[in-house]
Amino acid sequence: MATFKRDLTKNVGVEDLIMLSEVSESSLHENLKIRYKEGLIYTSIGPVLISMNPYKQLGIYGNDQINLYKGKHEFEIPPHIYSIADKAYRALRSEGENQCIIISGESGAGKTEASKYIMQYIASITGSSTEVERVKKTILESNPLLEAFGNAKTLRNNNSSRFGKYMEIQFNLGGDPEGGKITNYLLEKSRVINQTQGERNFHIFYQLLKGSTDEEKKTYSLLSADQYLYLTRNGSGGCFTADGIDDQIGFKQTKNAMKVVGIDESLQKELFATLSAILLLGNLTFNKSGSGNGSVISDKKLANTIASLMGIDAIVLESSLVSRQISTGQGARISTYSVPQTVEQAMYARDAFAKATYSKLFDYIVRKINQSIEVKTIGKVIGVLDIYGFEIFENNSFEQFCINYVNETLQQIFIDLTLKTEQEEYVQEGITWIPVQYINNKPCVDLIEKKPIGILSLLDEECLFPEGNDQTMIDKLNKHFSNHTHYSKVERQKNSQFIINHYAGKVFYNIDGFLDKNRDTLFNDLVTLATSSSCALLVEIFKYVAPIEVDQDQEKKNRDKFAKNGFANNAAKTFIPTDKKRPITAGFQFKNQVASLLKSLYSCSPHYVRCIKPNSNMRALEWDQSKCAEQVTYLGLFENLLVRRAGYCYRQTFSKFMRRYYMIGKSTWPKWQGDAENGVKLLMGELAQNINIKEEIQYGKTKIFIRNPQPLFLLEEKRNQRLNDLATLIGSVWKMYKQRKWYLRTLAAIKIQRTYRGWLLVRECVKLKNQSISIFQNNKERNRQSIKLSKAAFIGDFLSLSRDNYTTATLKREESPNAVLQLSLNVSKVSRHHKIQKRSLLVTSETIFTISPHKPKKDGSWFAIKRKVPFSAIEKISFSTLSDDFFVIHINNEHDLCLETNKKTVLITLLSNLYSKHLNGKQLAFEFKDSIQYRNQKGPSELKFVKVDSIHEKSSNSPQVNSPTFTAKAEKNSLKVSVLPGLAAETKSILIEK
Repeated sequence: MATFKRDLTKNVGVEDLIMLSEVSESSLHENLKIRYKEGLIYTSIGPVLISMNPYKQLGIYGNDQINLYKGKHEFEIPPHIYSIADKAYRALRSEGENQCIIISGESGAGKTEASKYIMQYIASITGSSTEVERVKKTILESNPLLEAFGNAKTLRNNNSSRFGKYMEIQFNLGGDPEGGKITNYLLEKSRVINQTQGERNFHIFYQLLKGSTDEEKKTYSLLSADQYLYLTRNGSGGCFTADGIDDQIGFKQTKNAMKVVGIDESLQKELFATLSAILLLGNLTFNKSGSGNGSVISDKKLANTIASLMGIDAIVLESSLVSRQISTGQGARISTYSVPQTVEQAMYARDAFAKATYSKLFDYIVRKINQSIEVKTIGKVIGVLDIYGFEIFENNSFEQFCINYVNETLQQIFIDLTLKTEQEEYVQEGITWIPVQYINNKPCVDLIEKKPIGILSLLDEECLFPEGNDQTMIDKLNKHFSNHTHYSKVERQKNSQFIINHYAGKVFYNIDGFLDKNRDTLFNDLVTLATSSSCALLVEIFKYVAPIEVDQDQEKKNRDKFAKNGFANNAAKTFIPTDKKRPITAGFQFKNQVASLLKSLYSCSPHYVRCIKPNSNMRALEWDQSKCAEQVTYLGLFENLLVRRAGYCYRQTFSKFMRRYYMIGKSTWPKWQGDAENGVKLLMGELAQNINIKEEIQYGKTKIFIRNPQPLFLLEEKRNQRLNDLATLIGSVWKMYKQRKWYLRTLAAIKIQRTYRGWLLVRECVKLKNQSISIFQNNKERNRQSIKLSKAAFIGDFLSLSRDNYTTATLKREESPNAVLQLSLNVSKVSRHHKIQKRSLLVTSETIFTISPHKPKKDGSWFAIKRKVPFSAIEKISFSTLSDDFFVIHINNEHDLCLETNKKTVLITLLSNLYSKHLNGKQLAFEFKDSIQYRNQKGPSELKFVKVDSIHEKSSNSPQVNSPTFTAKAEKNSLKVSVLPGLAAETKSILIEK
């Protein structure tokens, strides 16, 4: 891993404002200024990161920098956006709690870029399995896609987010991303039909016009940008480009991102056709009809083109725009009337249809992204909030009102968690503390959202009245809030403005259009028109109904209230809805979204990035002192510095502290049974023996407070070392356990294998025994010894020659390289002179060898091959019917082999199997008679067998000298064998253990 080396030439000012030698607003401003001038855009106030937009690439992002910040604490390296991301990720892993990163600042301060760098960092430091990589790629590719459809060039920012976004990344137990969710807030859809001079529409329109091929332009009926009314309205003509944005490259990135999130080429074609239709809608004009106040479309050809792109009927399109269907009555008495629309009303319907279509397209894209990264399980998340910055324009309308409202709520969170709550906590815990004064914006938030008298509530109320209009609305505001500290009315001849004193300054709002934008009216005729389309995409986006988020606590209160008053239907478990079918307005929806967002943020451990816009000219490293000082003031950075300077950087409940660090104390390990507070004091007492930390620590009623981070870093180091030691111990015990388990399993396996092999051997022996019975039973009297067969008898290698190198080499030389010894035993051979000679028999898979051992020689040889008999040359084998062990192997065209062995039964059984296998199932022939004619080297000979009751003298020719069961006597051209009586011929062989 690369190591970070501080560049002393860049060590300008202080990296953490807590370390300022003089704590004042001027020193804070000066420190930010000199660092920004040197390209050091990041400064911190403890855990809060201050980011200043450099308006240029500084080369401080990428894999090298990611490796520098991975797993590092704040004090080890300079402040950076990667440091905040790493801290949030480590906190999620170590604490097991949800994290959120709140990025705030005015428009153009660099919030969107900061969120992208956070995503890039998290993607780089996490795992690389196939599914994890897919999720990470989808999350990263969602940025250019959402920017294309949700960002636009404004007077303050060439890539301004015109919607809010809260991205939640869910992690599995291994710390890798497994899914996520994007929540979007209040798209500025009015931009589709109208832009301020010097601004652009959404990027996607210019990407489509610039990046499409000639064939695509023809398919989508595209014109040049200056031919669209929606791109040149209200004096914005000519503003078709933006510095630093290449629409042609952007279009390729957008299409690639669509593929990644699951929008295939067919869907892309429908989507681009719909975008083209939206632009062409703006060129649709209306003329007054011949009679009455009605209107008609002036360019039928253009209407046909739009209808074709949207997959709808041109006649129905015109009818839906120039007339409205109004229904009266109920049930069977319902009547429907077609009401013609004036030219102005038709244009309003056209614009409403264009805005609604684009807004629903944007929501559809967000849903597709969420579907591609959806995860069914619930896990820990890191949320990144990138929402529109505070805006003050020359003309501030309903959109700016909503944008500034959400920024007020975010500022309230910052104040609550970094200023208000922190100071209240010190007092509650009994920590000595001098209060720091700060500006609380809670009254401003209440002014906007409080019930029943708040601007949003009054706006919704006014929308219910048919006579309600913008003027009656502002009169109502002036009446209710004339004495409010954050509200002012404008004393002008045309009373169409009001003032709200926000935390970032006073903003003049133009009331014109407030009610229309809040009503967000889209006539049913246009919805029906869209759902009749042959374009599946258009039908889907207009039929989709977003699920309504229900506040469960409020729902329960409503049920209890209605049940108490007797309005509940207990049988059906239903109750009268609280909204009484009141129309849902844009303001009401946005307020609910903000409430849901705040609930999510308050449930997470927050991390803050406060973005500052250094100048309004978007010039690299240019510092506007007054503008920056204004932002520092309304962001509350100086008050935050005072609290952090005098306060404690770390606080935690005793129980959680013990749960994290109990393993490093000798008196608290391995299990602390006592009170958590006493355990913490014992643990810190042990730590204080090595370093002086008494002044750095205070104990509250339920929490421990640590002033500076150094003791905390020491605790973390000791914890990591202890965890490593414990991991080593656990690893060694586990390895020992695994090794012993393996050893015991091996012993068990050996025993099982031995038993199984024994069972196989017994099974094979039984099979061979039965085969031997089939050969000899009822054909030959049985010898008492030959019927007793051991389990090892049929192994066959009685002389243990299978591993003898000379034997193996000789067999391979004489037979083939694949020769394998199957049987070896000692035999007695009847010579040509009818004498008994000692020999050994070697049997392979296809040959019988008779060998005669001799003294070992220098070349390793110890026997000589006397005869080689291939199986194919064997004609038959002859036996007597008596209990002797003689047999004759008759060989075609050669002299025969006359042999005797006490292992006759095993030899003949195995030889029969080998013979049959080698000759493809041919059975070896056997013959039983007491006079066997055979050929020896001298010519025809005979083997005669005679049963006798006793043998009186031992013959020198008998191979069984010690306990003979027969005597052999040579006669002329024959050998006479006298045999004692044996067991009956029907006697069966038996298996014995040995």
